[in-house]
Amino acid sequence: MPKIRKGKSKVKNNVVPFRADEKNSIEEEQTQRQSEQDRLNSILRDKCNEMLKIINTSSIEKEWGLYALLFHAKQTASFDLHPSEYVRANDASSKEIVKNQREYLEKNFSEFINEDMDIKEKNKKILH
Repeated sequence: MPKIRKGKSKVKNNVVPFRADEKNSIEEEQTQRQSEQDRLNSILRDKCNEMLKIINTSSIEKEWGLYALLFHAKQTASFDLHPSEYVRANDASSKEIVKNQREYLEKNFSEFINEDMDIKEKNKKILH
């Protein structure tokens, strides 16, 4: 009977792990997303400041210029997003604006803020 030679076998890991770097890739995606959001937010803030300068130098009242700016931004979003995405973005941005305005008023004009009011009354007082 012939001799069967066993070769020196090295175990090779040819298996591609599915979840090996998942944690790192998720963190990288989140970091990249945050940096892109910061970059875009900075650009949009600069554009809004530029638009505000244009409105201030125009011969029409500032309220109408800001209304038109807001109208066109919201109209663009409503046509470009799915209706449910638009509603969610519109609600979230409105709530954030109210929250930021409240913080600003508390810091700079605390006499306008009464701590005894409930949330709806606070929002009414801030917005009107």
